[in-house]
Amino acid sequence: MKQSILKLTTLLFITTLIISCSSDDDATSNPDVGNGEEPVTFSDLEDEWVRLSLIREDKIEVMQAAKEEMIGSVETGMPQDARYYPTNSGRYLTVVNRGENKVLFFDTGVINHTDHGHQQQVRWLDLTLETAVPTHFTSVNGNMVIFNDGDGSITYVEEDGLELPAYTPKTMQLENTKGHHGVGIALNNGKFAVTFQSDTPPAGYEWGPQMVKYVTSEGAVIDNNGGVLVEGIHGSANNGSYGGFGSTDGIIIVDNQDNIDLIPNVDDNLRNERGYWIGTLKSHANSKLFYGRASNIGIYAIDPEKKSMNLLYEGSDVKSDMLSFHGEYYLLHTEDNKIRVYDANTSTLITERVVEMADIPDSPLASSKFANSEIAQLKQQEQESPVLVCSDQYLYVLAPNRTDIKVLSITDLKHVHTIRLENAVKGIAKNGFTTEGEGNPDHQH
Repeated sequence: MKQSILKLTTLLFITTLIISCSSDDDATSNPDVGNGEEPVTFSDLEDEWVRLSLIREDKIEVMQAAKEEMIGSVETGMPQDARYYPTNSGRYLTVVNRGENKVLFFDTGVINHTDHGHQQQVRWLDLTLETAVPTHFTSVNGNMVIFNDGDGSITYVEEDGLELPAYTPKTMQLENTKGHHGVGIALNNGKFAVTFQSDTPPAGYEWGPQMVKYVTSEGAVIDNNGGVLVEGIHGSANNGSYGGFGSTDGIIIVDNQDNIDLIPNVDDNLRNERGYWIGTLKSHANSKLFYGRASNIGIYAIDPEKKSMNLLYEGSDVKSDMLSFHGEYYLLHTEDNKIRVYDANTSTLITERVVEMADIPDSPLASSKFANSEIAQLKQQEQESPVLVCSDQYLYVLAPNRTDIKVLSITDLKHVHTIRLENAVKGIAKNGFTTEGEGNPDHQH
């Protein structure tokens, strides 16, 4: 009898050990390296310039992730129903408040000099743009473009200019355009590629554009759509050399040589029907591939140079997707809270794992009178995830209690650390950067 009890006790102990080790809450902050050396921890490995912006209803705090140190805060939260987007350098959050016709800039104060950084004051910039229904935001290589749905204009913002007190972004009123839900991107050659609506948009797509044209750096429209005319366009990707626009008929590709081409829908699943065409795209300046989403089908990997695309993930359960700081990894989050990590340049799956996390709050669009419309669905898919962000080495996951942020290694999704906050947050945003090359913190500017 004693032996049976002993065996049962041993079995229970082993089972408990296995279960605890499989949990994503079992991170060991100080693993025993076994050779008398100090253990290497998350705080040693994460770059000192990675920042997390902690968003509450009435406050935004900026945390240095590696040391869990609060760098600064502002006592004014995000405007209600506004969307925010990290800029390329990692310094700012561009806050697009469509309902109030305003664009604001939250400054984390972190300055990216590639091989080193500096920290200045956390603040709201004393700069407010007022345009006609600002909506779609794009950014690559420090060139931001905001498309204004109210009149079809674009606002060009040079990120480097934001630190200059007298800087004023440029809003371009484009010839022969009209208000529609569109998008504009900036290419490395100084030109823009912008959507335009036809004189007679098809039924069901009166809200959107049917073609793309180039616009010079001075705002002059080059009146040529390359012969590419589609029923509807939504979503964009851009790496500076190539740009892509999602459409009912395929992916419209633009480049630095003024070409406009169409990658036709590649399979029978893709078609001009709600949820069955690619209407949301993700990209990065350092990735040669774009990633497009058709909500009822899944994710497609798109090669703009080869003018090709293929189905990467099949499923109607995609919740969000993103690229890492430097664009090395593409991450996919599905409704079962499984995270998949891909090589962004090859679309090869690296690792996958189910991770417990906080719920994503319903978008204001979900409760609007247009909640069931196609355009509302597409807009919701473009929003940044408020519970999942990544640097180059780590994934930061907001736990269900909203006071814990779990840190996972991006290459194997192992839980390595937990950041514990004093108070719950509404969401988190990524800011800052990862240094490249040999650091030189004493460099004078």
